[in-house]
Amino acid sequence: MSIKLSILDPSPIVSEHSAAEALSRTRELALAADEMDYRSFWVQEHHNTESFAGTAPEIMMADLASRTKRLQLGSGGIMLPNYSPLKVAEISTTLSALYPGRIEIGLGRATGADPRASAALLGPGADNFPQMLRMLLDWVLDASDEVPLPPDHRARGISSRPKAAKPDIWVLCSSPSSAAFIGAMGLKLAFADFLNPGLASAALSAYREAFTPSLFAQRPYAAIGLTALTAKSKTQAETLASTMLAWSAARARGAGGPFLPVAQARHQLDQTPATTIRAGIIGEANDVADKLRQLAEDSGADELFILSVTETLQDRITSYRLLNEAWCQG
Repeated sequence: MSIKLSILDPSPIVSEHSAAEALSRTRELALAADEMDYRSFWVQEHHNTESFAGTAPEIMMADLASRTKRLQLGSGGIMLPNYSPLKVAEISTTLSALYPGRIEIGLGRATGADPRASAALLGPGADNFPQMLRMLLDWVLDASDEVPLPPDHRARGISSRPKAAKPDIWVLCSSPSSAAFIGAMGLKLAFADFLNPGLASAALSAYREAFTPSLFAQRPYAAIGLTALTAKSKTQAETLASTMLAWSAARARGAGGPFLPVAQARHQLDQTPATTIRAGIIGEANDVADKLRQLAEDSGADELFILSVTETLQDRITSYRLLNEAWCQG
């Protein structure tokens, strides 16, 4: 089976640009991707941060689905501990009813926020994630009329509306133990390599070993999310990547803030120990495509979600376009 490529976009905020501009750039990127060969376009959920504008993935998904024609639209992810399972089930079935066959619900067990912001969100928290996930799945199956809630179910008499075909359900993770749990639940897996680089193979192995078929997935299906950036030359790609690398180095020091323009980012990187810089896969498009194929082969991934951040929208679109062309030619 050929390895699929998809896009993961957090609506990054670049210094001197607004959050509204970041959201608009995500919209423009999705429109451009709709003309390429990427399978899906996922948006993220972050809170109380100056780095990303994406706080409400379900709203972005609806907006992007209404503007694109071909792409699957997904959340990478909706942070389940911030909400009630019923509310997320209703979001899922509403999107599925509006855009049948195009919606993917990626669920996270973190909150996407710092502790104080997590408390302000008033969600039930991550401690009961397995139980919350099971409740959500039960409501989605009930809403699809595939498996009505049994008479003794704790939520009997409470239905997720509207009735609609179930969307594709994924769960995000960054460790082998979480991957094994997702496999046992019979769901699709998205592993965040950009959070825990080097663990993808172990996580996907644990997932496949634990996998049990379900109504959501008959066979294991695993994706890896990672940072990558391409340009017409390796030198140009490394220059453009300064924006992404400087932010990563600042985050490793516990600092936040928006992404820096290339000139400021390069100056900051010149003063940063190389050991704190997390690079991703950066270079000329054919070289990046080859490395991505090798990663997929080594890990057994079915799909790769590519996250790219540059100072300008056009450079971001160009990076994805060059990678798309190189991938299709390989």
